Amino acid sequence: MHPSSITQKESQFASTLKIAAGTVYKDCGTTPISDGFSIRSIRPSDQSYYYQTVTPKKSICLHFTVGYIMSDLAALTKAGDHVSVSYVVDRGGRIYELFPDQFWSYHLGSSALGGNSVMSKQSIGIEISNYGPLTLKDGKLIDAYGNSYCAQNETDLYEAYDYRGYKYYATMTQEQMGAVAALVKYLSAKHSIPLNFVANDEPFKSADAATNYAGVFFHSNVRKDKYDWPLAKSMSRVVALCKGAAIKEPSAVPEPPKPSVVDVAKAEAKTVKMEAIPVNEPEPAKPEPVKPEPAPVKAEPVQTASAQTQSTAKATVSSTSSSSSKSGGMFSNILKSIMKLFHLG
Repeated sequence: MHPSSITQKESQFASTLKIAAGTVYKDCGTTPISDGFSIRSIRPSDQSYYYQTVTPKKSICLHFTVGYIMSDLAALTKAGDHVSVSYVVDRGGRIYELFPDQFWSYHLGSSALGGNSVMSKQSIGIEISNYGPLTLKDGKLIDAYGNSYCAQNETDLYEAYDYRGYKYYATMTQEQMGAVAALVKYLSAKHSIPLNFVANDEPFKSADAATNYAGVFFHSNVRKDKYDWPLAKSMSRVVALCKGAAIKEPSAVPEPPKPSVVDVAKAEAKTVKMEAIPVNEPEPAKPEPVKPEPAPVKAEPVQTASAQTQSTAKATVSSTSSSSSKSGGMFSNILKSIMKLFHLG
């Protein structure tokens, strides 16, 4: 099945909780964990696929399912089968809890180093929904069931890695890698399991080495006939994330760098200095009221300065002449009167 079809199937199950066989799972709640991921607890009506016996946990085992979510759940929740795991992680990064992780079920097989019963009881199983090993044929990668998985040129969907008879393996998605890492870190903190990983993907040297191991291991570490997981690109990325590397989401927006203590001190000093100097800012000018325009006034003729001067001069001359004429007449009359008085006239 092509990964695009798997994505559709996963979305369908997430909304209906119903698999192809007709089994409907009950939604028992969601538990948020770190890095933005959550665990969704689901249960079928018959829960006889695990033992409700509390056992102490000292390790975590990573598997892949060689399938997709609906077929995975059908195989892992068979009534009375007692072959299951607590968690399944799909390609979309959804984490499903099939039973509480303090309980147990067989998940390693009868030939497992350290014994299937002992190792299954003391480890928490995580199944990663993935088709695993692929075979190249006529330009296509073929899954374990003989179906086309992807084209050879779809290099983001598989990785070349020569391991235990296979040269190609289906990759995990970025969401799936992030979810697996978040779940491992969550379980490590919850059960005080050391966040150690085995040095390679080969079997433990002995049964004692397997049973005494505390940390995270792969199914291939206890079975020579298994190939989940090879330490290729996908699993190496999960290990890096578990060891502390940040999970980089494509849509994430980086936060601005926080100012240092020195930067904060400088900013505070600058603020105090500026507050000590009053700043008088001019008030904004008030808009003048709009006055109605006056009605047009008929213009009067305006005398020029020379015309006014000439008019004033004429008036002055006329007044002087009149005054002189009157003064001359009076003097003549007085003179005539004096001559008469002295009989001179």
